[in-house]
Amino acid sequence: MEIIHEIAMDSWKEALKLILDKGVDFKDENNRICREILNLKIVVKKPFYEATKPIKTLFSFNEWKYPPLDEIAKVILSNNIESGYAYAYGPRIFNFQNKINQLNEFVIPLLKTSPNSRRAVISLWDPTVDSNLINRENPGLMIIDFKVRKDKLNVTTIIRSNDLFFGWPANFYQVFALQEYVKKALNCDFGMITTFSTSAHIFEDQFKFIEKILSKKD
Repeated sequence: MEIIHEIAMDSWKEALKLILDKGVDFKDENNRICREILNLKIVVKKPFYEATKPIKTLFSFNEWKYPPLDEIAKVILSNNIESGYAYAYGPRIFNFQNKINQLNEFVIPLLKTSPNSRRAVISLWDPTVDSNLINRENPGLMIIDFKVRKDKLNVTTIIRSNDLFFGWPANFYQVFALQEYVKKALNCDFGMITTFSTSAHIFEDQFKFIEKILSKKD
């Protein structure tokens, strides 16, 4: 299934409605009622326009404490693991296995020398840590792919498990922050952001909040 919109908020709302209306229910490993659609593709054609609006919508509820924007960005842009997090994307990007800076030592130099390359890929799944039957604190973002076409930087990410209500707004903003970082290094324009969620889901206790979001007119 594919959702395409100009801005993140419209893509997010359509995805939430799609899962709410057509998703299949099951109990997950934590015994939560989960409503899921498999292999959902979401395209945001203008990611730079109000990239934070889905997060700010979650801020507007008083039912939970959602991480602030700077904390969300640090998870993917910082080489440190923030307090309270089991893992962070930043160390896996900028110092994978203490061996390689995947962005500054590979993706950016590659795209500077070969702008049409199809090899500008970052891997966030570390089999030495994550392919473990006991460890359940694994990254949701698996692959981030960068392609420059017509002088625009397009980013596609594969997400193995994506809570579309809480998780997607943060994941989208993180990928946007990474896109902006690479875009500046390459001196090109923003292209699209595409997320491909192999499990796009919401949970039963989120339904009433999702309905409130869908009922609001922007």
